[in-house]
Amino acid sequence: MSPDWPLVGRDQELTAIARARSEGHWGVVVSADAGTGKSRLGREALAAFERDGAMTEWVQATRSAAMIPLGAFARLLPDSVRSDQAFNLLRDSARALEEQAAGRPIVLGVDDAQRLDPASAALVLHLASRAGVFVVATIRTGEPCPDAIVALHKDGHALRLELAPLGDAALRSMVETALDGPVEEAAYRWIVDRSQGNPLYARELVTGALAGGQLVDDRGLWRLAGRPAVAASLIELVGHRMDELSGEQRAPAELLALAEPLRLTEIEGLTSYDALADAEARGLIALDTGGDVRLAHPLYGDILRAAMPTLRCRALRLRLAAALQERRPMAPDDALRVVRLLLDAGAPIPPQLLVDAARAANLAGDPELGAQLGELAVADGGGLDAVLALARANAIRGRFDEAEAALDAVEAEVPGHPAAVAYLEQRVRILYWGIGDRGATEALLTRAAAWVDRPWRLALRMPIAVAADLAGTIAEAEATLAGDLEPESRRVLETRLAMALFYAGRWTDARRLAHRHRPPIPLQDYTALMTLPAYRMVGAESGIDWPDLAADLKRALAESIRCHDHEAAAQAAVGLAHLDFFAARFCDAERWLAEAELHFEREDAFGLIADVHMLRIGIAAATRDAAGVEEPLRRLRAHAGRDRPQPLARAAYVARAEGWAAWVRNPQLGAAQLLEGAQAFAADMPGFTLLIGHDALVAGASASRVAALLTEARPGCAAPLLDAYAAHAEAAAARDGDAVLAVADTFARIGATFYALQAATRAAACFVEDGRQDSARRAAARVRELHVAGQGTEPPVIDGLDGSAVSLTAREAQLVDLARQGLSNADIADRLVLSVRTVESHLYRAMQKLGVRDRRDL
Repeated sequence: MSPDWPLVGRDQELTAIARARSEGHWGVVVSADAGTGKSRLGREALAAFERDGAMTEWVQATRSAAMIPLGAFARLLPDSVRSDQAFNLLRDSARALEEQAAGRPIVLGVDDAQRLDPASAALVLHLASRAGVFVVATIRTGEPCPDAIVALHKDGHALRLELAPLGDAALRSMVETALDGPVEEAAYRWIVDRSQGNPLYARELVTGALAGGQLVDDRGLWRLAGRPAVAASLIELVGHRMDELSGEQRAPAELLALAEPLRLTEIEGLTSYDALADAEARGLIALDTGGDVRLAHPLYGDILRAAMPTLRCRALRLRLAAALQERRPMAPDDALRVVRLLLDAGAPIPPQLLVDAARAANLAGDPELGAQLGELAVADGGGLDAVLALARANAIRGRFDEAEAALDAVEAEVPGHPAAVAYLEQRVRILYWGIGDRGATEALLTRAAAWVDRPWRLALRMPIAVAADLAGTIAEAEATLAGDLEPESRRVLETRLAMALFYAGRWTDARRLAHRHRPPIPLQDYTALMTLPAYRMVGAESGIDWPDLAADLKRALAESIRCHDHEAAAQAAVGLAHLDFFAARFCDAERWLAEAELHFEREDAFGLIADVHMLRIGIAAATRDAAGVEEPLRRLRAHAGRDRPQPLARAAYVARAEGWAAWVRNPQLGAAQLLEGAQAFAADMPGFTLLIGHDALVAGASASRVAALLTEARPGCAAPLLDAYAAHAEAAAARDGDAVLAVADTFARIGATFYALQAATRAAACFVEDGRQDSARRAAARVRELHVAGQGTEPPVIDGLDGSAVSLTAREAQLVDLARQGLSNADIADRLVLSVRTVESHLYRAMQKLGVRDRRDL
């Protein structure tokens, strides 16, 4: 890890400080909480001024130095300056600094100016107001300041900046730069939530977790390998608020440290109103907008739990469990909180809580606890509900044989039971996807035909039925949905139909259904487990409203991390990787794939880690990394060769990955293999014929052969990306450069930058072949715009077009950008202090290189 943590997220503040000096302010007063980075900001500002030729000096105020007049300035002032003559002191101090500056402007930094002694504070004000010294002073929010420092900014002579905590994106950038690598979402959320945007706290959290071995580099992704203990440095930084509290004063915060949030009436009953009011006044607790009481900072809980004696901790847990059991009605999450408190206290658990707590533990990403509670509930006579909770815990953990044994043992209780549908959904998932026993699955569904109604029978059988008769299954499902169904039956059947429509090439219809039924997080049932991958897959491949899809997936990932739903987190991460692959952001895609892999290793209901391997092969092919293909290809083949049911589209995606791998080794062979793979799915899954056929075109297959294949497969297929694939092949076969360039724009509008870049490159080649040099330069300029730098690829080389003839110089690029903003030549000349003739000359050369004749086409 780098010893020097970067300053990030403070560009606006640095600009404001520089502007304040240029506008004649006396200085800037930066106010912030401890650890927010005010000192670092001040030092960075002074460094910038020094680079511009100023003399800079930094003064550190301390409580000790404040005991001595001018103590903070002792290093800067010569011995001749006396502190017993106030006027002469100010005058001589200013003169001494001016002599040191030797004519240069002076910038003075004062850190923790609230701690200055009166003489030092007066000197700062005098230097700013009389001697022309620009002052950058930092003060701690909420602490009293000398009146001379207040006078700096109260009348507007100096700018006051309130330094807020870092935003999430800036904090991520700071941590990942310091670690020199990406951080998994769970670790990132831990840092964000614990630090609350405080850079110093974030640094101490990271360094403490590294030192303790809990933050580890796992295959290029920093992740938490255990729950980090609170670093001693953080206890010193944050714990001072609790050092002198009595037991009664600490009680509200200790209770919340063990079980926040609590309702106001609950914690008031456990402590007292006076204790709560005192804790609130001290900034230890806060009342949120929902009326619940929480700790004012998450780190307070870590510190209090670490310091709490064992017996006191047990006593408080028992009192909290008793209070929470009084809630009416008691939600499953409440039951889980009570059970956790009782388990930690070593106390018996009331039987009536076991089933709800087991369900909640499964949804909270703790299947070990779910299994423990489920076993207790089964032993206590919890019946079918207890068995379902236990079976789900075992399924999450990949213990499918144990889950099936438990469900099989209670099958006789299922007919007529309210949980019959839940039982069948779970058992079908375990038998078909977990154990891979198709015969046992069909036998179960035959026995259960009378347990549920027709829509449910069809929905439960669809994973098997689509493999045997895709068109017939779709027709039956659509006919059933045309009837009057209750909402839950409609939801379940439509989500299954979405995937069937995707297989059949009706990607727009599939996306509409999948989007309608996007599941909440955590994923509650088997249907939700199927719906999220359907939504991210159909949404990406269709090319419909990718910004909306990306926003949904980012929300799903954040929510999944908070509730520890590994399946949902994996699906969201691989969906984001898919979108970044299309956008030619291959390094970003690999970062999401590393995230997805970590979660799939914890839970993978349908073997969709194969999607990670396939996308990695695609990235290696796109970046021409022949060595990078081998390991994901080996793992994909091993996965596809398992004796387990596979999603119907798996064969198409494997064929595509094999073609990519062949292409990176031998382009001609790979193009032929992709074309052959596309032909294999023309009859049953024509959408994949268009998808793989277009890859064959990009790989170098005959454009006329690809166009003929895609034209034949296109009827019945519908989606923006499918249309663009067919249009690209048709334009390429016609060698129509203008049409190909238009397709590039279509891809770009969708967000498929990778394919837009390929189309623009092909368009430039068509123009070169036709002798249309201006058009070729225009297409080459589009290629440069579309290429994403820093993502593992170099800009394509266009044969027959001189690279120097289309590359803009830095000045030309600057002027083109200003012209695109609508500035006239005279405006540009004024802004850049150039002559109008120079601007005209640069723009003329730029337009020649870009192949445009009209300024409006820039």
